[in-house]
Amino acid sequence: MKPVAALVAIPVLVLTALTLAGLVLGGPFPTPASAAPARAAAAPFQPEPDEIAGPLRLQLAQLGPRMVTADGPRDLTITGTLTNTGDQPIGQLQIRVQRGIPLGTEGEVRDALDGSAATDATTPRFTSLPGELAPGSQMPVQLTVPLRGAPPTSLALDSTGVYELLVNVNGVPRDGQRARLAAVRMLLPVLSLPPDPDEPTAVPSATTGGATPFALLYPIADTPRRVATVPGEPTLLTDDDLAASMAPDGRLGGLVAALAQNAPAGSRVRAATCLAIDPDLVETASLMRAGYEVLGAQGAAPVPGTGAEVAGRWLDSLAAVAKGGCVIALPYADADLVALTRGGLGALASSTIRDGRQVLADILHTPVVPGVTWPVDGVTDDPTLDQIAAADGRSLVLSANGVEHGGVQRHSGVVPIAGGRQPQFAVLTDPLLSRAAGGPTSFTEPDPGSGGAVASATPAGAVGPLSTQDAIGALAFRTEEGPGQGGGAAGPLVLAPPHQWAAEGNGASALLASVEELLNSGRIVPGGLEGVLAAGPPAGAGAVPAVYPLEAGGREIPGAAVDIVRRTSHDIEDLSSTAVPDSRVGVSPDQAFTPLRRGLARPVSAAWRGRPGSAIAAANAGAARVAELRATIRVLEPPSPYSLGTSDAPLLITVANGLPVTVKVNVEIFPSAGLRVAPIEPQTVPPLGRRQLRASAEVTRSGQFLVRAAVRSPQGELLGPPSRLRVRSTAYGTITVWLTASAGVLLVVLAVRRVLRRVRGDPGRPTGPSRPTPRPDGDPEPPGSVRPTSDPQHHPPGPGPAPQAGKSGDPFPDPVATTDRFPVPRPRPRPDEPGRPPGRGPQPPRVPSQ
Repeated sequence: MKPVAALVAIPVLVLTALTLAGLVLGGPFPTPASAAPARAAAAPFQPEPDEIAGPLRLQLAQLGPRMVTADGPRDLTITGTLTNTGDQPIGQLQIRVQRGIPLGTEGEVRDALDGSAATDATTPRFTSLPGELAPGSQMPVQLTVPLRGAPPTSLALDSTGVYELLVNVNGVPRDGQRARLAAVRMLLPVLSLPPDPDEPTAVPSATTGGATPFALLYPIADTPRRVATVPGEPTLLTDDDLAASMAPDGRLGGLVAALAQNAPAGSRVRAATCLAIDPDLVETASLMRAGYEVLGAQGAAPVPGTGAEVAGRWLDSLAAVAKGGCVIALPYADADLVALTRGGLGALASSTIRDGRQVLADILHTPVVPGVTWPVDGVTDDPTLDQIAAADGRSLVLSANGVEHGGVQRHSGVVPIAGGRQPQFAVLTDPLLSRAAGGPTSFTEPDPGSGGAVASATPAGAVGPLSTQDAIGALAFRTEEGPGQGGGAAGPLVLAPPHQWAAEGNGASALLASVEELLNSGRIVPGGLEGVLAAGPPAGAGAVPAVYPLEAGGREIPGAAVDIVRRTSHDIEDLSSTAVPDSRVGVSPDQAFTPLRRGLARPVSAAWRGRPGSAIAAANAGAARVAELRATIRVLEPPSPYSLGTSDAPLLITVANGLPVTVKVNVEIFPSAGLRVAPIEPQTVPPLGRRQLRASAEVTRSGQFLVRAAVRSPQGELLGPPSRLRVRSTAYGTITVWLTASAGVLLVVLAVRRVLRRVRGDPGRPTGPSRPTPRPDGDPEPPGSVRPTSDPQHHPPGPGPAPQAGKSGDPFPDPVATTDRFPVPRPRPRPDEPGRPPGRGPQPPRVPSQ
């Protein structure tokens, strides 16, 4: 049995050590989260450098012009950096820009976005790059090529339209052959052509199908980084990346600065733009400006954050650009509504919508478009529609792929939604534009038939200045068709990038500048998304059901993460049941537990879509944080054992409350072999305080033993881990008292029995003839001799008083007297000394007769 006991003891010891490290040592007051959400940044899919199998990586930093016009630059200029990511030096480097034919159909545009379109319609000569590029080294690259002219020396543009460009880098690795070692593709829209150097007066005019109503959704969101806290605790973040992102040269800072510069209040670009903001991000910035802390590395203590001032300036700038224009609220923390509803957390999905609108309006002090919901990826299902309706969601922003098409191909429109419990409608966004703004969802393998050339990469969907170039090209393609070409009910053409948009300041500025160029050229007009949402669908429009595509379900937050969030939600509600309402001490229950309830949305944020491991890690971190808060309500373990001097001495117990709200809890003493405790009434403990109570206890044995004590919620759930109380008892227990009393009674009975026997004359003595008593000389007494006895009727002659009549025995006998029970041995006489008669005292020596 010893090996089995050892196997059982090992995991118990491990769990105990983890508990002590994570909870017990934290004390009765809140401690930083022991686990933090995964810090992996949520960026759209991009293949790793080794996936595209190129030993060189080309990162482009600038492209000009972003949109070709007659009065714009006549040359295309590209700058960037070339890096050798392989293990061999590469020489004979050459670079060129080549293009395909104008894209005429939506399918051709999608092929270009996938990297499978032809780009060899015009292939100018290569330009050599100087020197050899060693492994790990970098080289600046700059290339200028005329837009018009002869094909060997220019792009030879001869018509308007949208072209796919390919920046091609060739080289020769050591002991290798010449091959394409790096390639970057993108779309280039041509609205009108600059003059041809050979025919400067022949400038073709731009073609357009008319002005199209247009609206741009401008997402401002980021990966959730806040750890759930309660009032009184400092704001806690998993890292300090938000401070860098909110700086003027950071991603979030650049997005707001681009709006302020290119879409000021009152401009046509701002009228065509609607901000879609994550309320959790805004609330986090508001808390950061008052000071915050960041989790330490590898479990170290939190350290002060460095971005309080930066966060305050960024929030003020965002509030300024938001005023006077369209603003809609994303679900709080950009929660995945479908995943929550499928996981049985439909009420949480509804609350993320309602809370998001309220938080955003309160912090930015600007009106938020009421009743509108934009779910992640613009898709939803019927059960989620009901939860959106429960949150006053009468209107939605959905992708055209998120509704049933029937016989009509849609990429815009305003349509009623069928199947919901309440009337709802949706403004449809263009899936092609969303695809171009979001970047690839897969990558193209190298083509074996092209000499081992590497697959082309794209800056779309990545953080960089050219991340919006494909969106600019796709938007120009759509505006060639003119209004009314979207099919279905009329509505604006809506460009909706992903919620977790990877664009930064330069990319956003380029997109907004292109929108302005299209407005000035008459291709688009502001669509007024706020007005469309307020007006609803046109009369007589047929309702269409919502569709949840399979590819959207594949990126959904995994069920394992939602299960953890559901259990955490139960723990929060159980913890909130302990709060005493209207206690007028500490904070209110809503103030204490609303941050925890809102924090449930962070592990199911759209930032974790397609990243199941990160989502589960974030959910586990949230669960650990709530467990820490529950553990702050518990029985404190005293440093020394309790000493009980009597069997009914009270047991003094101290209950600690680490929450800033008054709680009412049940204290339980688990049954023990040495102690019985009467039931304890529910106890009220002040916020961030302690309460000592006297438990009526009865000791059943003496000695030292362990007793476990715990605190339970009104629902009967354990709050903190059970505490181990050491009790030392010096009092006799009940069993000991009964044994002692029984022994005393038995002793009394035996004493009484002995007294009675003496009173009755020792009836237990044998009545037969006594054995002869040996004489001092060893011979037996002769018959008829008189034996000394204590019987008064047979008192032998001799000195000393006789016993009183009527008494048996001497109550105070002479210890040297000879009795029948305790005979005192006499000394043997010497041979030369005559014997003495028995029963006499000392006598003078006898004189022999003459």
